[in-house]
Amino acid sequence: MGNCSQQKNMTVSLKLISSSECVAWLTVYGIEAVAIVMLNALTAIIYLKERSLRKPSIYLVINLAIADTLIGGLLILHVWFLGSDCNFWTSDLNELSDLVIIALFRFFPLASATNLAAISLERTHATFRPFAHRVVKKKIFGAAVVAVWIIAGLTSAISVFNVYLDCVLESSHFFYISYLSIYSLCLFVILVSYTSIAIRIMRRNQPHHHGARNRERELTKTLFIATVTSILLTLPYVICWFLALPHPIPTNSTWFQLSEFFNFLFSANSLVNPVLYTFRVPEFKRAFFSVVRCGRQPEPPQVFPLNDRPVRST
Repeated sequence: MGNCSQQKNMTVSLKLISSSECVAWLTVYGIEAVAIVMLNALTAIIYLKERSLRKPSIYLVINLAIADTLIGGLLILHVWFLGSDCNFWTSDLNELSDLVIIALFRFFPLASATNLAAISLERTHATFRPFAHRVVKKKIFGAAVVAVWIIAGLTSAISVFNVYLDCVLESSHFFYISYLSIYSLCLFVILVSYTSIAIRIMRRNQPHHHGARNRERELTKTLFIATVTSILLTLPYVICWFLALPHPIPTNSTWFQLSEFFNFLFSANSLVNPVLYTFRVPEFKRAFFSVVRCGRQPEPPQVFPLNDRPVRST
């Protein structure tokens, strides 16, 4: 999250962006953040509430929705810092607060990427070993959820340690590169998993009449589309990070605007899943619109008094 300069500090010179441009970015980020939080929170609630959607493999999808909801919260925090950078308000943080915030900005996005990698592995297992996949116990998926957060937490902690070393030694990028390597590894696992799934499906090339198998195939396609879209939105941001290693602080307005645009695209991938579920998963679509309709108050029926009825002429 944020821009390519977060490993050094959380501020950027006001000379790189005008007040009107800052207002525009704050508005765009604000709308995006609210949409991310609301849609992903609603996604998690629907999957937890609807029994027809609640199956062990969906635990990873719910976990992804939770991670994306937290990313929306980080985007709100990014709005706060950007407004402070533009001198719209003040935000005084000490060194410890800076490290905690940087850790959060590393932790939740990596948790989302790691969860996508776990989902791709789960879909690969469901495609190549469908019968074995149906008898996988819930605790295995629970362990996968815990592993996602542990991996993201440890990697982020190491990355924040790099920030401390970079401030002291002014030349250490090893742990920061290791963080990007873990992130890139997640993208590689996703790419290999779904490529193998696509090859497997094309080689079968035969109709399937089994309802459960068709549902699994449709779920795989939906998650594949969501993941590919997420990768396309994430890659510019990761490339931005790699390019920022020699000069972590934006030095001109163009580079700053590009970093903000890449950050906007990266954040947008947290909106992909709820939208796709609504259009491609019938059970989720019904539950979604059912929840939306429940928020509306039904119109009271019109009552016509007896004395207002027209009198027939005889």
